[in-house]
Amino acid sequence: MSRYPLRIAGSVLGALTAAVSGLVGSGLFTADQGNAVTGVITGVLTLLATFGVVVSAEKRVTPLIDPRNQAGEPLAPVSVPEQRKPLDAEQRSA
Repeated sequence: MSRYPLRIAGSVLGALTAAVSGLVGSGLFTADQGNAVTGVITGVLTLLATFGVVVSAEKRVTPLIDPRNQAGEPLAPVSVPEQRKPLDAEQRSA
């Protein structure tokens, strides 16, 4: 996985858009077909870039449920300390 998913997505988007513009300029695509293909490419790459950001960010965020370090060891104590029980009437008077 790349460290810069948006940079890669932008590069791919630029290359594909340029290719579509070339096809429209050469007459192989009409202008409407070129716009449609460019819209589809932009939509797909936007989704892929979003998933790339999510995947790269997940590695840098500590989860709130069952947090662990890189070695897999828990960051918080596993056992919950015992709660103190209320004193009985006999224990309060003593």
